[in-house]
Amino acid sequence: MKQNILVVDDHRENLIALEAILDGDGRNLIMAQSGNEALSLALKHDFALVLLDVQMPEMDGFEVAELMRKNKKTRNLPIIFVTAISKEQKYVFKGYECGAVDYLFKPIDQKILEAKVNVFLELDRQRKKLQQAVVQMKRLKDENERLLHALGEALVGADARGRITFCNEAACALLSRQRDDLVGEDLAATLFNDDTGKPRWEWKDSPVRLACEKGESWKNEHSLYAHDRDGLVALTLRGNAINDDYGNFTGLVLVIRKSDDENEVRDTRKDHRRNPRKKLFREMVVFDRSTGGNVGRLMNLSVDGFKLFTRRDLPAGENLQLGMVLPDQIAGVNTVSFDARPVWAENLDAPGEYQVGFQFVDLSPQTREVIVNLMDKY
Repeated sequence: MKQNILVVDDHRENLIALEAILDGDGRNLIMAQSGNEALSLALKHDFALVLLDVQMPEMDGFEVAELMRKNKKTRNLPIIFVTAISKEQKYVFKGYECGAVDYLFKPIDQKILEAKVNVFLELDRQRKKLQQAVVQMKRLKDENERLLHALGEALVGADARGRITFCNEAACALLSRQRDDLVGEDLAATLFNDDTGKPRWEWKDSPVRLACEKGESWKNEHSLYAHDRDGLVALTLRGNAINDDYGNFTGLVLVIRKSDDENEVRDTRKDHRRNPRKKLFREMVVFDRSTGGNVGRLMNLSVDGFKLFTRRDLPAGENLQLGMVLPDQIAGVNTVSFDARPVWAENLDAPGEYQVGFQFVDLSPQTREVIVNLMDKY
């Protein structure tokens, strides 16, 4: 996209001269011959820079700059004053007090003008890139939050200090606690208790932290306990690390389930060893990224597509924006997003239950790598 430059001067010949110097690819020069016209244009367009003549009738450049600084839309717009007035310090200081970022004195040196304009145009490009990155990060954050909150399993996240940073609705219901009460709590004191309610480990000595710091997944061998409204509830926990872009440990995510006793923990672990892929798919749920709603449970997976058990009648051919929370961090990510379309559906014996086959649509290289790793690992 072209970057807009507002050039303000009450003399037409000066505007023509500046246009001849500044005109080029990627630039859109918009001219104004008065302060009022400049203010009106500044509110209508997104400008990267203003070149503002100081000496103008009715409203001079100082007044225009002051009014721009008072408006939210134009408050941070960089203004370079172009002037033939005295270079005395009192005039220069007045310009800076009004909001100027620089001065150019007539007669204008073409090379100096180009150099200054290029600096501010590059700053504007960097600002827009940063804004786009922030918007993208917020979108991904919101998308992942929707997926995690919609997941049927209870999830709790903690930072590297062992403080709870996230919990979904299922975790709040399981622990009979409000989210505001859980976030900020010590993870070990909340979830790592023995059957008397006393902490079994402190965070720094906990096997889950030690395992996740090494990049290993973790699961408790004996029931751990948390306090709920009825006393103590026995839990089975599965932990996976969260790492930054450089592979540094920044925290972990725990999947939490109720456990009746230690035998259940042993039986669950034995079942996982006996049929790991079946167990994995029984735990993985596919979500609609646009709404966070549950679409169905994964039954089969390949690089070409997948099969879901679902209670929704999904019409063939409709492209859907979907996502999954992974059982472990794979290829540096904890969630995966993709587009897919149903290609066939089959009614099961029970009313309202379906098997639906999906085909991936334009699978990205990173998502393909995650799926291949997921299939190899499990």
